Amino acid sequence: MNQIMNILKIATLTVCCTLTFSCVVPKRAALPELKPLPDHFAYDSSRVQAPLLSRDSFFKDPHLKQLLNNVLDHNPDMHIALQRIATAGAWLMSSRGALLPAISLGANASATHFGKYTMEGVGNFDTNLSPNIDDDQKIGTSPTPDFWLGINASWEADLWGKLRAQKEGARRRFLASVQGADMVRSMLVAQTATLYYELVMLDREQAVLEENLGLQERALEIVTVQKEAGRATELAVQQFKAQGYSTKAALRAIKQRIAEATNELNALAGRYDGSITRDALQPLDQLFHPQPGSGVPAGLLRQRPDIRQAESQLLAAHADLAAARAAFFPSVNISAYTALNAFKGSLLLSGASLGYQLLGGLTAPVFQKNQLRAQHRLATAQQQESYYQYERSVLNAYKEVINQMSGIRNLAQTDSLKQLEVDALSNGIGISEELYLTGYASYIEIVAAQKSKMEAELQLIGVKRDEIYAFINLYKSLGGGWR
Repeated sequence: MNQIMNILKIATLTVCCTLTFSCVVPKRAALPELKPLPDHFAYDSSRVQAPLLSRDSFFKDPHLKQLLNNVLDHNPDMHIALQRIATAGAWLMSSRGALLPAISLGANASATHFGKYTMEGVGNFDTNLSPNIDDDQKIGTSPTPDFWLGINASWEADLWGKLRAQKEGARRRFLASVQGADMVRSMLVAQTATLYYELVMLDREQAVLEENLGLQERALEIVTVQKEAGRATELAVQQFKAQGYSTKAALRAIKQRIAEATNELNALAGRYDGSITRDALQPLDQLFHPQPGSGVPAGLLRQRPDIRQAESQLLAAHADLAAARAAFFPSVNISAYTALNAFKGSLLLSGASLGYQLLGGLTAPVFQKNQLRAQHRLATAQQQESYYQYERSVLNAYKEVINQMSGIRNLAQTDSLKQLEVDALSNGIGISEELYLTGYASYIEIVAAQKSKMEAELQLIGVKRDEIYAFINLYKSLGGGWR
């Protein structure tokens, strides 16, 4: 009866302590409400959409596909991102293990000489003189051996969800690391494709300059002949020579840009040098043909790895906050052991040496209140910061998409106008030469016509380059490239 009363007293005291501590526990924090994404983008996207396709479906160039595979297999940033996944996976494994009992197998042996005036020394001496023990129970005193072989187990009962919240936080961080690797992969695909088409466009700029250099050299020959016949001056000859030198200098600059883009691609692929294979020159309108879509809803922004990563980090911070709140409640720990314990090695494996213990404990925080409250405030601030980071990611993604969509529409119109300009100026080259030979035009008009045509062709290539970049960036902005 007395034992029952003691148990009831302990249970009552435990409930009172729990209620006392629960009165000062912070309220459960709700996850901040996320702003809904718009149903549609601000611009009409019916003609300029790039659907969310796989890399192989979006990029048709076989040389680019091979280059992308090399970059994703050997890029150092990609390897770093994969190791971060492994690190987060290890933390997740650790948090899962916290919910399980800890079991260990141990074996100990010791030999202790107790002093004559110690409690153990006197106790062992008296025990050996007791008539109630047999010879096997007599304790060796010079020294006293002790052998232990058994199993220990301990377990924390997760009554308030602290360990589960920590596990959820680790799981969300693991997902964030995976999504971070997807983001790196998407960025590498866009960067590699951009540099590849930069090389392709530089090849075309080089071809334009070489073609115009040929026209300038032909015009120089004409003016030289005209000078010898007394129909042109030395000034005209020098003007055409200067124009040729300018074009040759521009060619050297193009070759330097080709070398820099090649080196950048080699670095992305994790190598020191190497050539970048690309298609031979082909018409600009056949370079890149992304398949148009019927429209892209704003919900596709959730396919972006950076947004999904920010969302996972927000949910991880929310789990951390729940764990910080649960730390205010008492913790319940249960431990047990069963072992063979004897002071003689010959008796260790005897059944009479078997012992066991079961122990339960309740621990409530009392004097750590400031520390716990500080941790709770820190977790609250981190959750709010994660929310604003998520909100910023969504806003930036929306802005990027509408900018690229607007750019594609305007660049398509600019492309058509620039092509008409190039066609008109190309016709003007032959006309200016005919007029010069018949005396109806000066050499200045030939120089101007050639220069205008070359500049217009380079500008057309630049517009086409920007158009390709806009499609690649739109593809990335909608979450493409990481699959």
